[in-house]
Amino acid sequence: MLFLVAILLSLWFWRRNLKDANIWMLATYAGVAAMAWSDYSTVSAAGGAMNEALPRIVRDFLLLGMVGFVQSLAVAKRMPIWLAVVLTLGIFAAAYFLEFENSSSEAITQTEQVSTDNKDSGQALKLDPKGELLVQVEHGDDQLKAMAFQMGWNLKLAFIPKFADITELDDYYVVDVNDVARAEEALRRQPFVIYFEPNELIEVEPFISVDAEALKRNPELSINDPETGQQWVMEVMNMNAYYALLSKQTPKKQAKIAILDTGVDGNHEDLKDNYFSVEEKYDNDPMGHGTHCAGIAAGVTNNGIGIGSLAGSGSQPFVEVTSIKVLSAGGMGTQKTIIAGIIEAADEGADVISLSLGGQSNASRQKAYSQAVKYATSQGAIVVSAAGNSNRDAKDYSPANATGMITVAAIDENLNRAVFSNTVNNVKQGIAAPGVAIYSTTPDNNYKVFSGTSMAAPFVAGLLGVMRSVNPNLSAADAYKILRKTGVDSGDTKMTGKVVQPEAALKAALQ
Repeated sequence: MLFLVAILLSLWFWRRNLKDANIWMLATYAGVAAMAWSDYSTVSAAGGAMNEALPRIVRDFLLLGMVGFVQSLAVAKRMPIWLAVVLTLGIFAAAYFLEFENSSSEAITQTEQVSTDNKDSGQALKLDPKGELLVQVEHGDDQLKAMAFQMGWNLKLAFIPKFADITELDDYYVVDVNDVARAEEALRRQPFVIYFEPNELIEVEPFISVDAEALKRNPELSINDPETGQQWVMEVMNMNAYYALLSKQTPKKQAKIAILDTGVDGNHEDLKDNYFSVEEKYDNDPMGHGTHCAGIAAGVTNNGIGIGSLAGSGSQPFVEVTSIKVLSAGGMGTQKTIIAGIIEAADEGADVISLSLGGQSNASRQKAYSQAVKYATSQGAIVVSAAGNSNRDAKDYSPANATGMITVAAIDENLNRAVFSNTVNNVKQGIAAPGVAIYSTTPDNNYKVFSGTSMAAPFVAGLLGVMRSVNPNLSAADAYKILRKTGVDSGDTKMTGKVVQPEAALKAALQ
């Protein structure tokens, strides 16, 4: 608006000695009035008063005065026309960058603040500075676009599910605002806004390095992978009995496991025969986190290379694994990118979706996550998440606390809760799996030992994939019931849930 008024003002200066000067003068005054009203309404819509709009109005009038001064010098031939044009553009460029720097610094500050809806988490949230809010509107309503234009927000459609008629996710927008608290206040007053929540920054659950020498085992196994002595789970979880049972089965389908993470090295020697690509850009993993998870869930087994996994052996593989990259090379993503990844995995026909990522949050702000899990479940997927590595309650971590999620705590070789693992007693579908000193694949045909609930989640995902392979009609709800019913007690079952037992769970799935 300011720029348009400046153009009108410039034309008035250049035409004021001509017959149509009055027309341009009236147009300029009308533009000035519209500009002042726009400044006021923008601040008012965000919850501010007239006195808060005054600085913005004064700023715009000063800029117009500077433009008018430059134009008057040019009209009086005291300045070349080209210089007047350059100076005018320079004035607007300087004003734009000053406002951009101010709004950027405000955005950084606001991502560290807790808005009025976020105080119950007890900790400052970090929001995506490129889109701080996820906003759900009435289906087909375009009023948010008009509101965004008026307030200077940027917005775009957040999610594009393949089957939009069965979900509300296609009614969500990701909105880049200048002031989070004011934006929330303005959105609360709009009847077309159904719901909104912060678009939180989410980090991959960090690797936890440990000394694994004391955990080495030499179990008697029917598989020939040479590095199984590095995998204590083979003995403690009675994996040989699992392999023996699996060897007698024929897969009814090759179940698809999607690892939503930093990517997966699809060319790894111990993954490539079980790997399929959704998009080439997902098939690399600079950080290594996703590749480690993929090896746990579906490393090629009984191939004379590397490790064994839940995937089993034989000429007919029970599972195949893929990558949906939802995190950057540094392990950072947003609520929006992760939900979009869940939708993409579901639309690709994933049987199991594994999420080894998360951050502190609370259950009251997880409507979008819960809708994504519901959507994935409706498409036949079982969704699994790491509980988190903060030794706290998983109900305060997302996406671990989403409705319909199977949330996995980590146990050690003695079936005790890992010292870092979040507890799962206050989420609806908590379970436990090995997550300490887990040896698995890393990029460029390497193998390393790491710990975390990040390692426990794909262990469960791999088992669920095989269960779905032998029983394609197994629902997500029934799958969890089997894990819980066939699991054994940990050192603190109340806080961890039951510890999964691969052979017993597979046997129950077959029945």
